[in-house]
Amino acid sequence: MATSNNDRVTSQSPETGGNDTKLNEMLPSESPVPKYEEEEEVSPEPVHTPRPKRKRKRKRYLKQLSSKVGIENGSFKSSIENGHVEVIGDSEKSTRNSTVTKPFLYCRFIARFPVLAFLLSSTLHILAIVTTVSLVVTGDNVFPTDFEKLPLVLYDDSTRKRDLAWRSRDAFSPRITRPMYGIYYPVWVGGQVEDIVEIILQVDDGDIFSRNNLGVIQQVENLVYEFKDYKDTYCQRNAIYQCLKPWSVVRLFDGTYKNVNSSFDNPSFQNPKTVLCDAKKFTETKEFLEFLLPKGYDPCGSSSVSQITRIFLPMGYPLYGSNSKNRINNFLINDMKPHLESIRDNILGDRMHLYYTSKRIFDNDVTQQAFDDMLFAIGSFAFIFLVMWIQTKSFFITSFGIFSILTSFLLANLVYRYVLNYEYFGFFHIISMFIILGIGADDVFVFYDSWRLTDDIDYPTLAHRLTCCYYRAAKTTFVTSVTTMAAFLVSGMSPLLPVASFGIFSGILVGVNYICDLVYFPTAIILYSEKIRPKTTKFRQWIWDKLCCVDGLKCRRERSEDSPENQSVQSSISAHSNSFLCSPRKSAAEDSRRLFPKVWSTSQGFDLLQNPKTSTVDKTKLSPKANADRKEFEERMVVVRFLRHSFFNFISLRIVRIVLVVIFVGSSAFFIYSATNLEPDSKQVQIFRSSHNHGKASLHHYYTFQRNVEEEYTILYLVWGVLEKDTSTCNRKTSDFCSGKVVWDDSFDSSSPEAQLAIYRLCQRLENLTDTEIQRLRIRRNSITNKPEISCYLTAMESFMQEDVQRITQNYPPDFKFGIPVDSENMTKFMIYHPEIYMHPRSLPVNFDRWLEIAVGYWITNRYTGTMHKDYFYYNHLIGEEYVRKQTNFAQSTNLGLYYGTKMKYFGIQVNLTVSVFTLGLTEGKPIYQAWEQLMTKEKEKMPASLQNGFQCTRNTWHWLRVQEVLSDSAVMGIIIGLSLALPVLVLTTMNIIIGFIAWMVIVMVTVCVLGFIPLLGWKLGVLESLNLCMVVGLAVDYVVHLAEAYNASKCVRRQEKTRNMLEKMGLSVISGAFTTFGAAVFMLGAQIQFIYQFGIFVMITVSASVLFSMFAFTSLMFVMGPEGETGSLIALAKMCCFCCKIASKRTDKEIQKDVA
Repeated sequence: MATSNNDRVTSQSPETGGNDTKLNEMLPSESPVPKYEEEEEVSPEPVHTPRPKRKRKRKRYLKQLSSKVGIENGSFKSSIENGHVEVIGDSEKSTRNSTVTKPFLYCRFIARFPVLAFLLSSTLHILAIVTTVSLVVTGDNVFPTDFEKLPLVLYDDSTRKRDLAWRSRDAFSPRITRPMYGIYYPVWVGGQVEDIVEIILQVDDGDIFSRNNLGVIQQVENLVYEFKDYKDTYCQRNAIYQCLKPWSVVRLFDGTYKNVNSSFDNPSFQNPKTVLCDAKKFTETKEFLEFLLPKGYDPCGSSSVSQITRIFLPMGYPLYGSNSKNRINNFLINDMKPHLESIRDNILGDRMHLYYTSKRIFDNDVTQQAFDDMLFAIGSFAFIFLVMWIQTKSFFITSFGIFSILTSFLLANLVYRYVLNYEYFGFFHIISMFIILGIGADDVFVFYDSWRLTDDIDYPTLAHRLTCCYYRAAKTTFVTSVTTMAAFLVSGMSPLLPVASFGIFSGILVGVNYICDLVYFPTAIILYSEKIRPKTTKFRQWIWDKLCCVDGLKCRRERSEDSPENQSVQSSISAHSNSFLCSPRKSAAEDSRRLFPKVWSTSQGFDLLQNPKTSTVDKTKLSPKANADRKEFEERMVVVRFLRHSFFNFISLRIVRIVLVVIFVGSSAFFIYSATNLEPDSKQVQIFRSSHNHGKASLHHYYTFQRNVEEEYTILYLVWGVLEKDTSTCNRKTSDFCSGKVVWDDSFDSSSPEAQLAIYRLCQRLENLTDTEIQRLRIRRNSITNKPEISCYLTAMESFMQEDVQRITQNYPPDFKFGIPVDSENMTKFMIYHPEIYMHPRSLPVNFDRWLEIAVGYWITNRYTGTMHKDYFYYNHLIGEEYVRKQTNFAQSTNLGLYYGTKMKYFGIQVNLTVSVFTLGLTEGKPIYQAWEQLMTKEKEKMPASLQNGFQCTRNTWHWLRVQEVLSDSAVMGIIIGLSLALPVLVLTTMNIIIGFIAWMVIVMVTVCVLGFIPLLGWKLGVLESLNLCMVVGLAVDYVVHLAEAYNASKCVRRQEKTRNMLEKMGLSVISGAFTTFGAAVFMLGAQIQFIYQFGIFVMITVSASVLFSMFAFTSLMFVMGPEGETGSLIALAKMCCFCCKIASKRTDKEIQKDVA
């Protein structure tokens, strides 16, 4: 068909029913322009009749694949005009039709002023750096790090407020003190203990208490005792200024206890088990020995063997001079710690293991280790940087992409620290550094891949191209960012500061990084593409000219990409293409040929048009850029070809799908069963890994030995007179300890006869509990009397007073008897009979009714003599009295400042339990707590109004149970909220109910898998496990949402072809995204802080499960159940609803008209 210069010959693809007859006739037989048959439909026979000139949409075969984002099919039109092949892309075509979307204002600004836009967007990042540095220089606590403690505190929990109230029971004035003779405070130099160095010694085989091993223990003890200035300066001293020796089993052999038994003077360690057995029999040595023996070891048993013991090295305080605590701290860290490590490595060797710990050494090491573990983020940073550099192939873009991620951390911290006013930065916040590297890199990949893929379309302006890139990248990253932010912010609802602050900080960090990615990164891309890259390319060409084009030699470099010939070559690439997204391809080479066909040069094409029979076409090489693109495509097609063909064919096998269903259903059932074994962690929070020195020392300290320096058993108090603390003024955003405000019970009165009888009956009930009740309440029995260890002051006072009356009968009349309740009649006689102590009762006010306090003062002070007796140790701390003006008087027989006529401010009943805060779990402890609550409630119902506000409390034990319960509830709530948010997000993202629901079911299976994996790893539901489970949904949704969106966006018709297209389009995205996240998590395994190490394992498990379930389970389900056409579409559903509403309204109108008629 003859054409003029303005005519165009349209080359239609087989999909649109067109033909390439005229052009194919002009080409020689060896022309590399390929023809392909479609799987689904066969192209009609070519029709040689001329067609009218009209613009018809046709699908373009070219579909570049990316590591992150696909690009929609474009319709292209090829023509031969003025003797060369011209490609008209979507944008140009849209421009001619005046349907081009108006570019975003920000995109237009970037395209017009790239340098200015880059500088302005960089201002925010530079401002964050300058602000942070300025605040640090001025001494502001920008990063309020606190690695020495983990403040798991429930400020508003009643168990915590009761505990704090009882601790602060003496915070009132004027308070009555009861000084006693024989009680003194060691105020001399070295008289107190500032810290204790605990040295744990362990052997692999044999008995550590053998004669040879005892000699080694003595050697270690001497090395630390005689070390440097310890003996002269830092040891603990007794009242005669003697340096106390360490606590160790050697004290039972060196004659320290020879006054107890001669067997304890055995310096040669003969018959060691006999000596240890004797020490267990004597009261003076029994308690001392329990601190050094492991649980379950009986030295009197013939077959009993111990492999572990320990040495306690106390640090005396105060020292001579000033800065005692700092000097002790420096000595322990700079001198004692290296000395202990030298003993371990150079002296003990393989003979014995040595672990050491102390409070000051631990606090220093945990802070130092936390900063050391941050260095592993450098490894993750280098890994992400390398992967990003490979993806972008630009050091400039990679550098500023990483710069954006790092500065987003500073921006998020400024918001967290100064806008939200959080003053805590702990272990969990270190984890956020690793998290944001993976998330930030993923967002950069998405945006850059979107930009790179838009290079395939001819846009009217650069702003149009950037707008298209913006839309795709913002949509893709928005879904993943929102789900991840939601997962983190769910943790922010926790009442525990470490969990809540981490969730809020990480949520802010993800949001800030998302904003920075969309605001800052586009300016870097445009600046590089429009300003830097052309100049660097020109500079490289100039260097090449200088190096290659030497005088007298011909330069052999390739033709410039800007030459007309190469432009023709590149434009002809898309001129002879066919759609191949929904058709199978069998080799990467075939894909490459179809994407980058060999075409003719401009002159050859023009000659071919003039004389098609005689002209010959030589195959020409592509330009360097086309060759590079082709090579890159072939490399990526190795994975893509596998996913499209081998993997898809594997999934399409029926037996494979059946096996996969069985595997996934079976694994889900197994992990559900495994998850039922998950229980709260009753142990104390472990800071260091179990392989670390402090990790091993802490485990042995709390759980190996029979007794500890800390309180090994729980003490329960039944309290009256004080109410729960007011913690409303406590700052929930700092780790500083807050005790709250003391609230006193103004209605409390224990002196009335009704109140005395009520408390007395309670004491008798507790002391006469049945064995079943004692077991249910976990009350400890005395090892000698076998009676419950209960300290109730009324029964003890009654016994004391009755004995006193019987002992000195000459002071009392024959009819005088002491009993409960204490009334005015008896106590008036009592005071008259003791004129050496009391003034005449008439000196008291007429309305005086505090007769109980008269008896209490006489009893607790041992008849106001000020001499010690056993009841003082058991009950003095349980009773508080205050001075009352015009009622309280001095006792006349003492100079100690003892009073009578006081008012009881509070009192408590002490009960020793058999449970320990270090080992009590929620499953065991909650019934005990509830039993005591029920007992207290029932007993208060029998008491008068003045005793109705009593409560029961423990120091930390009940609160620790509540922390375990909150962690368990937070994990469950986090999973429920995460899954509840994931379903609507997936449905709205895909705009399809079926796709969204299937993707949601896959996320549920991933969550179950991760949940069931925790017990298999030997973990329990602790702080970090609870935090991880809150985030599992956010981490799992990233991969399946990419596949779901790719399936929904596919232009294919059948679900099988849509699944194939989904794998081809987004399979590589899922794999590469998982690779970067998994690779960043690997570096966490080198950390010694347990939280970082465990989180790395969790991320690796979650990513692995997410990839497996997404690539296998979701792909199989979409292959079988994926919707076709508009099935499940929300848009179609909305249209249907609108249509039904219109029909219903029309029927209603007709019915109304009939009624009117």
